Amino acid sequence: MVKNPASPPLIKAVLFDLDDTLLNSLWARVHALEHVFTEAAITLNAKDYLFGLNGSPFREALKELERTYHINDDLFIKYRRAYWFDSQDSLSLYPSVKEMLNRLKSGGYFLGIVTSKIHDTIFEGCRIGCVRELAKTGIDGLFSIVVGLEDVSKPKPDPECIYLALKGTDIATHNTLVVGDTGSDIDAARAAGCLSCHAVWGITESAPPPLRFPADFTAHSPADILRFIGSELPSM
Repeated sequence: MVKNPASPPLIKAVLFDLDDTLLNSLWARVHALEHVFTEAAITLNAKDYLFGLNGSPFREALKELERTYHINDDLFIKYRRAYWFDSQDSLSLYPSVKEMLNRLKSGGYFLGIVTSKIHDTIFEGCRIGCVRELAKTGIDGLFSIVVGLEDVSKPKPDPECIYLALKGTDIATHNTLVVGDTGSDIDAARAAGCLSCHAVWGITESAPPPLRFPADFTAHSPADILRFIGSELPSM
């Protein structure tokens, strides 16, 4: 159910988290993490571990596992190798995401990605990062800006990524909607003075019930984004 503020301001920009918001990468991440846990003899359930992070910085979480299990190897490097080289076949957009983005783009909205995933880098001779996944899923041309992990000094929930995404535009934060699936996304939006949307369309029967965050509204489908923004963008 879409719950609008009493007098919603004019939205000019929409900034999206990537994983579990636009991109269904859960099983690719689970597969990669299972590989890491097996090699390191870590007796944790990979899916439960990922759900429990709730948007926390992933690299730091793996560093904590290294300390807990007295592991000398770099688990993040092992995970990166497994994810980018062995787990990409299962990636896809969530249903109706591309249609929603196309409507926003054609409506003149400034669109951006603010993610805690690597943006664009070379790893073991190959280009990796969310730019590769945006191109793979055919939505790379829809975004005016992509802000990734290496672009900021402080990851979400710090609002630095939002400020960077809007830098060079004349768009104020109060005219910006931030869409994400975790508390870190919502906290970053609130800290920046943006409107926030908790996207729960990626939650399935294989996931725990979605946590409730103090977002301005909850979207159960991509079409809810269009309904929230206004009647000039008809629902799908």
